[in-house]
Amino acid sequence: MPITYYMIYSKSADKIIISDTSDFNIEHILDCGQVFRYLKTGDCYTLFAKDANCLLQSKDGCVIIKTKFVDFFVNYFDLDRDYKKIKSELVKFDELNEPIRFGSGIRLLNQDPLEMIISFIISANNNIPRIKMIIERLCKGLGQNMGDYYAFPTLNALQSADESFFKSIGAGYRAMYLVNASRQLKDFDLDYLKSLTTSDLRKKLVSLMGVGNKVADCIMLFAYKKTDLFPMDTWTKRVYTKMFNDKTVSADVMSKNLVGRFGDLSGYAQQYLYYYFRSLKLTY
Repeated sequence: MPITYYMIYSKSADKIIISDTSDFNIEHILDCGQVFRYLKTGDCYTLFAKDANCLLQSKDGCVIIKTKFVDFFVNYFDLDRDYKKIKSELVKFDELNEPIRFGSGIRLLNQDPLEMIISFIISANNNIPRIKMIIERLCKGLGQNMGDYYAFPTLNALQSADESFFKSIGAGYRAMYLVNASRQLKDFDLDYLKSLTTSDLRKKLVSLMGVGNKVADCIMLFAYKKTDLFPMDTWTKRVYTKMFNDKTVSADVMSKNLVGRFGDLSGYAQQYLYYYFRSLKLTY
């Protein structure tokens, strides 16, 4: 018999069924800037994370996740967290009411720190189709062949590659960053970093070549679930302009002021606002 958890999903040996989709929407989750390794075929999505994969499909009012890695994806999709409670706190802010209705099915994924560090170094000054292409080439070039897909490369595999390899997959000037960051990571305990405060973790991450504050904040939000931060990009700068009617301050000051408003739930607020502004292409 399937085991039921927290009234949002049930699981069996090769499947997760999400019957309450008010807090889980495939498109919302995959299109809010936090994940790059997925493909859409018809009405199905195939998603890859580390060395695991799953097939997602909306059917008969449910979301069905087919996978051999059931427990991995229960954690990956953050299924045991109460998003109704999170949204009930955030809707107290008037400016979040419409974005939360628009992106009601967003969930913050629990992603692998190494995958996020490399992926967001690649993401700097880049667009999503190109980011996805480079990461796919990276996995094919250095990742383990899992049969019908490739795993994300291990740190040892990344450290075996030189700058010419990263240039050959389209990384451009980021190739040097990827080589050096991979070498620097041999001295990092990525699991230990979970115990650091947001401020200390940011300092550690920005010591990596190619990691500035924005990239560090994305890594912290998507790999370490540090939600007391607000990553800034083109779209979230427009969020700030709309909220504060000010384009003159730096991105770091914008981020600090937004965290001052949304507190420990800032990372969740960022996802709803980013998805809303980017999807509707809002400008201010």
